Amino acid sequence: MRRRTTHALTATALTCAAFAGPVAGAVAAADFGAGIFAPGDFAKLEVWPRSAAPGATVTANTAACGGHGTADGDATMVGGGRFRLAPGTRKEVVTGQFKVGRGTRPGTYEIGATCADGRFATGDLVVTEHGPQGHVRTGVGGGTKTAADPARVAAGAAVLAATAVGGTWLLRRRASGTRS
Repeated sequence: MRRRTTHALTATALTCAAFAGPVAGAVAAADFGAGIFAPGDFAKLEVWPRSAAPGATVTANTAACGGHGTADGDATMVGGGRFRLAPGTRKEVVTGQFKVGRGTRPGTYEIGATCADGRFATGDLVVTEHGPQGHVRTGVGGGTKTAADPARVAAGAAVLAATAVGGTWLLRRRASGTRS
């Protein structure tokens, strides 16, 4: 009975700790005058391209900050670190770029930006696997840049033919019962 009570109390404590972080963040934001955030307070951060391989450069932009505002972007989840968004060529939009880290694993990651006026914007980036790189080494097939050596091809074909003839001869000899 005592063990079950301990497990229940531990589960309750862990649940409270999990919820304490967001609640503490909301209380701290209220203390700094940022207000309490409700669902939908986050604007859209457009990420282009929407999917990228490690090492690719990605552009992020948002209209949340206004045309004359700035923002600090956060792409640390994909190894891109922090980046700056500033007014771009499109009206009322701030834009910035970051590079996806080479060691980033495939998956969907959230990229965020905080405007100078305190507004937030988020968007998703899908990281894909590395594509094929370099020369494909497939042998004699079309993936090579060099021509096949006809002498080697003929020698290989001769060895295969001799093996097939010898194997057939041995199997027929064994089936007939001849041993000499």
